[in-house]
Amino acid sequence: MHTSPAAFDRHTGLGRWIAALGLALAVGAVQLVHAAAEAPQGDGAAHITRAELLSIPGTGYSAPPQLLEDAALPSDGWKEVDLPHTAARELVPTPMGGVQTLTDWYRIDLSGLAPSVQPRFLYLPRWKTLGQIAVYGDGVLLYQSHGSPIHNGYNHPLLLPLNATAGTPSPASVLIRVDRLRSSGSGFSTVWVGDQASLNWRYQIRQLLQVQVPAMGSAAFLAVGAFAFAVYLGKRRESLYLLFFAISALAFLRTLHYYVGGNYFPVSDELFEWMAVSSLIWLIIAIHLFLQRLHQQPSVWLTRLSVALAAAGSIATLPHLSPSIASLYLVTPLLNLMVLPVAVLIFAVNLRKALRAKLPEGRLVAGWTVFALTFTSYDGLLQNNLVSPESVYASPYAIISLFFVFSYIMFQRYTGAFAEVARLNKGLAQRLQVREAELEQSYQRLRVIENQQMLDAERRRLMQDMHDGLGSSLISAIRSVERGAMSDAEISDVLKGCMDDLKLAIDSMESVDADLLLLLATLRFRLAPRIESAGVALRWEVQPVPALPWLDPGSALHILRIMQECIANVLRHTRATTICFRTATAGEGVSVVIEDNGAGFAVQEALQRSGRGLRNQQQRATAIGGTVRWESGSGGTRFTLWLPLERKAEGDKAARPS
Repeated sequence: MHTSPAAFDRHTGLGRWIAALGLALAVGAVQLVHAAAEAPQGDGAAHITRAELLSIPGTGYSAPPQLLEDAALPSDGWKEVDLPHTAARELVPTPMGGVQTLTDWYRIDLSGLAPSVQPRFLYLPRWKTLGQIAVYGDGVLLYQSHGSPIHNGYNHPLLLPLNATAGTPSPASVLIRVDRLRSSGSGFSTVWVGDQASLNWRYQIRQLLQVQVPAMGSAAFLAVGAFAFAVYLGKRRESLYLLFFAISALAFLRTLHYYVGGNYFPVSDELFEWMAVSSLIWLIIAIHLFLQRLHQQPSVWLTRLSVALAAAGSIATLPHLSPSIASLYLVTPLLNLMVLPVAVLIFAVNLRKALRAKLPEGRLVAGWTVFALTFTSYDGLLQNNLVSPESVYASPYAIISLFFVFSYIMFQRYTGAFAEVARLNKGLAQRLQVREAELEQSYQRLRVIENQQMLDAERRRLMQDMHDGLGSSLISAIRSVERGAMSDAEISDVLKGCMDDLKLAIDSMESVDADLLLLLATLRFRLAPRIESAGVALRWEVQPVPALPWLDPGSALHILRIMQECIANVLRHTRATTICFRTATAGEGVSVVIEDNGAGFAVQEALQRSGRGLRNQQQRATAIGGTVRWESGSGGTRFTLWLPLERKAEGDKAARPS
């Protein structure tokens, strides 16, 4: 895959935009909540900021009664408080015997509201307690929370009808019961009362920002982390993908308690709380390892120290293994505050090294660290009831912004890998072009050399053939003329034979396209006049035969010379009156037969004599992978030349006849 520099720049700009969007998301969420809280009240909703409070101590939790009369609330002890209202918690819980609880009753007078024919609703943006909550209208139980008193859906806004149907009078008084541990404190926001249309949008915004966005953000983070883990499985050397998956999984566990509540989580309260605390510690460690892998400047001492502290803290707080910590959820805020300086140290060391290495991602992580530490500190105050309980937890948005930041870093690394591949491919293509040019030049030189070698070989073949054939005949004729041993007619015959040799040599240079019949036709054209002038009849009974793929100019000249020698022997020695040419397919080859009706000869004696004509024919046939055979008697002589359809390699290497 090729990625151009311009495309890479576009990807980088998009990644920065996504990262900036993630960092701005948390600020926007807080602003949206405050805008909803400060909206004008002219929309049919009453914003209640005052209530009466009665606190009753007790031991253990009890189920809320169905009717308020069963509670037997005292008439004195009520005090007026401002909403939102908080009860301070102890940072280090005071040991007490049993489960010491307080039941806070908030009484809200609705008698001053104008009558309405529409059903009225009560909207409670946030409540926070280690216990349960119940709502009464005119002494009748309208709502109660269920499940765990610890993970009781405290971060979920509450919207419930005060009168179920239209026309039914709404209660004149609302009592809200909040159970809590004495040392844990509690938080209770302002209350809204009005019709559904005026309260539903407020509820939906709260539900979106407090529950749905954290849930969707952590789920998206985990999904991308799972994809990174799949990439890691296919590319084990890239440990950044494994660390990204670990960060996403730990972030998912860390944010569970913001949107999982009631009895919907199949683990015990102690284990659930331990998961929330431990995941925060190990999330910081995973981020440290990720940044360390990113800037390539490991801090061995910091890694060992932080891992040792994380392991010790996780083991010490593990349920059923730490009897000294009876209730982990009571000291969770203290543990979170203890983690904060360790996180500051880890981030400070890594950011200093990232900036020293001039790593662009370092500045981005530095910006996220400022937001994360600010949000975490704010949530610490909120968790300890030191700020308004109507505020929104910001840590989930720090996690979501972490998702955007780290996704951008992985995105940049991913596109950077493609850019590197594109650069390598471009360099490889350039080297390939240079190599192809070199090979083309070498090929052209080889072609020139090959053509020159072919010309030289053809020249040597023709020179050798003319020396052995035409040259030898001319020298014999010259010597005979000089000695006066030849008549004019004999000299004419010799010269005609030399001319035939020359013509056959020239004809062998023509392409015959592996067609033996075309070669024989050329022979007939050259020798037929000489045969007929000798008073010999020529019968041409040539039949179609398969092509010979190996038939080249050199092989063609061998065949022509064999045929020429055979015809010359017939005309010179046999006194024949007829010569017949035949062709046929014979086994894995073809045969050419020349038959005459002259006086025969003793084949074996002729081969044993010193004459070279028959042996030359044998040698030429062997040179092209063929064979020759003579059958002679008183009725004439039959000469057979057999040629293979496919010539073997050794046939190419056979020696040229002398």
